[in-house]
Amino acid sequence: MDSITEIITHNLPRYQQLLGQVLAIQSVKGQSSDEAPFGTGPRAALDQALEIAANLGLETGEIDHQVGFAQLPGQTADYIGVLGHLDVVAAGDKWETPPYELSLQGDYMYGRGVLDNKGPIMGALFALALLKEQGIKLKRTVRVIFGTDEESGSQDIPAYLAQEQPPIAGFTPDGKYPVVYAERGLLRCEIELPLNQPDQEIHQISGNFDSSYIPDEAQVEFSDGTIHRYHGKKAPSNAPELGDNVIRQIAVAGQDHPGLLGRYFQWLSQISADTVGENLGVAYHDDSGDLQLSIWGLELTAKALKIQLTIRYPVTLDRENLVDQLTVRIPSKGKLHLLSEMAPLVVDPELPMIKIMQEVYEEITKTDGTPVTTTGATYARSLPNIVAFGPSFPGQRGIAHKENEWLKVSDWQKMIAIDYLTMKRLAQEI
Repeated sequence: MDSITEIITHNLPRYQQLLGQVLAIQSVKGQSSDEAPFGTGPRAALDQALEIAANLGLETGEIDHQVGFAQLPGQTADYIGVLGHLDVVAAGDKWETPPYELSLQGDYMYGRGVLDNKGPIMGALFALALLKEQGIKLKRTVRVIFGTDEESGSQDIPAYLAQEQPPIAGFTPDGKYPVVYAERGLLRCEIELPLNQPDQEIHQISGNFDSSYIPDEAQVEFSDGTIHRYHGKKAPSNAPELGDNVIRQIAVAGQDHPGLLGRYFQWLSQISADTVGENLGVAYHDDSGDLQLSIWGLELTAKALKIQLTIRYPVTLDRENLVDQLTVRIPSKGKLHLLSEMAPLVVDPELPMIKIMQEVYEEITKTDGTPVTTTGATYARSLPNIVAFGPSFPGQRGIAHKENEWLKVSDWQKMIAIDYLTMKRLAQEI
């Protein structure tokens, strides 16, 4: 019989055609309705993925129009879970290819969601279909789960868990390789710096401010109608060192502005000069990595300058201590508001399921599969008993949430093979 890699290569054109159907749907979060809780785009992508799964001969189900799943028919109640998401962030306007089409250029596939996360979760679906086609007998069933709200807070998974038991083991292909055993804690904050009176010179600050990335476009509109535009380099919010943050550019340019606002800009220019929190006085390092500072939003109102930022902190750093340090290090009379937070996630790297993922990764890639940590916030925080495993290979950073999002065809083929063997071994051995 052909090897699994040969079978995947043979099926590749069909897999790409099916992936293209899902990429074509603009599944950005939209207006909520009873039948589309996160908007018509995510709901349409879910419908399309479930239709593909059914056509592949898999059993399918749907929970409250928010989460869908496909599984091998006639298996056990306990299952191995693979969780990914079909919602995407907005495409932006600097694409060199149509963002909602699968574009092939040599060994590269382009399109919004091709990496984050439609390509990887559809690859997992194809791996599941291969298990069915080959009639492999497994001790436990395998279920591929499609979420639709990962990019906006993962409000879909509680609905799933209200009706379905969690998997006994599994992974989300929404992080990186090798297998991830720890994810840093996350604080999303706003620092509000009060003004005695409305600024007389600057009317408004605006830009492409979003918590998912470091902004690359912004403008300052002055009271006389003059507009200063700033251009930088976008990067995912969990890789701020790869970007050129326009908020820092605005702060540096505004350091000599008169009054309180000028002093605030001077302070902002200092704390934004590094991405590990050293100038903010909160730098910290442990085995899970460095603390990471991402400043992603800036707003000027009549009463305050507001700075939005995300801090991803190492797993051994006490959250309360971090908040206390932040509170005392902002300018006098400033206020720290916590917008959202996620506790660190740590699992034992010696767990049997972790060892299986490590061994499969090493078998397919012929490289070291020692478990790693991440700054990312994956679905593993929302669904018990799973960890992040894929899709980005070592050295691949700063791809998601940007224009011209890509995934190598050869990497996708390896991913599908990794998923196939991991599902098979987890279902037989756990």
